[in-house]
Amino acid sequence: MKKKVKIIIGIVIAAIAALAVGVFAFYLHIKTQPGFIKGTTLNGTDISGQTANQVANTVAEQYKDSEVVLNEDGETAMTGTLSDFGYTFDNKALEATLDSAYEAQREDPLTIFEYYFKGDALTIDTAYDFDEDTFEAKVVSSDLAEPRVESKEASVQFDEAKETYYVDKAVQGNEIDDVKLQKAVKEAIDEAIGSVEIEDKISFDIPESVYTSKKVSTDTAALEQEAKDKNDEYLLKQYDSAKVNYTFGNETVTLDSETIKSWLTVSDGTVTVDDDAIAEYVDSLADKYNTRYLDRTFRTTAGATITISGSLNEYGYTIDEESECAQLKADILSHTEVTREPIYYESNSYGNPYYYQRNGVDDLAGNYVEVDLTKQHLWFYVNGSLVVESDIVSGDVSENAETQTGVFPLAYKESPSVLTGPNGDGTNYESPVQYWMPFFEGEGLHDAPWKSSFGGDIYKTDGSHGCVNLPTDVAGTIYNNIQAGMAIVIYKS
Repeated sequence: MKKKVKIIIGIVIAAIAALAVGVFAFYLHIKTQPGFIKGTTLNGTDISGQTANQVANTVAEQYKDSEVVLNEDGETAMTGTLSDFGYTFDNKALEATLDSAYEAQREDPLTIFEYYFKGDALTIDTAYDFDEDTFEAKVVSSDLAEPRVESKEASVQFDEAKETYYVDKAVQGNEIDDVKLQKAVKEAIDEAIGSVEIEDKISFDIPESVYTSKKVSTDTAALEQEAKDKNDEYLLKQYDSAKVNYTFGNETVTLDSETIKSWLTVSDGTVTVDDDAIAEYVDSLADKYNTRYLDRTFRTTAGATITISGSLNEYGYTIDEESECAQLKADILSHTEVTREPIYYESNSYGNPYYYQRNGVDDLAGNYVEVDLTKQHLWFYVNGSLVVESDIVSGDVSENAETQTGVFPLAYKESPSVLTGPNGDGTNYESPVQYWMPFFEGEGLHDAPWKSSFGGDIYKTDGSHGCVNLPTDVAGTIYNNIQAGMAIVIYKS
């Protein structure tokens, strides 16, 4: 029995000794093996079996000099490496930290066994040295890609070149407080490098909190209306100089700017003239200054006042109202001062003039030939002065060839000329004359060298074919002083 006990005790001692030897051997194995004990992690990454230097190099690779990118409104505003921003990785400091942890795992057997079987979770803070001066020199708003501008509200401005008002759009400023920018950037970088696994690019947006420019309004509806109104006012103001001076000889009728502006409508930058107002005004001019085909009052040389029917009044002025309305509208839209005559019907289809001169409503203005068929006498006035007077012979009454009464413009003058036409017996005549001045359907003033006397009752039985026959010297005087368009006034007293 005792021998059996001794055997058992021996076995136990041997087992304990063997265990002790095994534990010691295991301890020596762990203690002498290179690298961190199995189960060791660094910031969650298994680093078992790696030396402090190996881990430091691995971390250094992970903590590389990453690119930092600041974005503004979706665009790159600033770039640089971590070192550009003042962050320098300190590999030696990390090694020292890891060395301390490495040695701590080997302080005594119990610690070794504890690490081995329970694991050892190591953590490290940012392994960067930070240079504030470098950072602050880098992170300034003046170095951002977009220039900094102040906020500016929209306003109405005047473009001198285009002569128009417009809305100068609002500018949303992007000024930044550098201190706030630096704080925000540092927080973003620090957060990004707080992990072992750092991305190749650290990218983040500039936060709204760093901007100092006030927010501007984007609603420009009121300003657009203001610009429109100002443009309308400006356009209308230009018509302050609009004026049309109508000349009727020495008489002038002025269409002033105030009247013109009362005819205008300005809308959306377009000036519209009231066509009805223009037509009404031109019609009023025509009512006062038209003289052709209207009853004419004439004061004879003898002092009598006679009236010549409008149907016999072919001399005078008629405003071409359609053309005048168009021209007046163009004059108004030019917003300048214009001085001119109205647009008249000037001549017939043969090119013969309808008038010669006027002074206000007086369309003769002292320039006319006056023929009294009853007295068989003629007077010729130029600018109100009598040039010549003479007895005449007019159309033969016995041959029913009386000279036509009325007021006619001189068609033209010709020297010499040959007058032709039918005789009463059916034959034709040809009469050479030195001075020919026609005024109505083949009738005219001319010299009649074949006649030895003029005046009296000659016209009743030995008159002309309808022309006004004159002594040669009188015809020459008239011819040399008369112009096409001058009035020939023929009446019976």
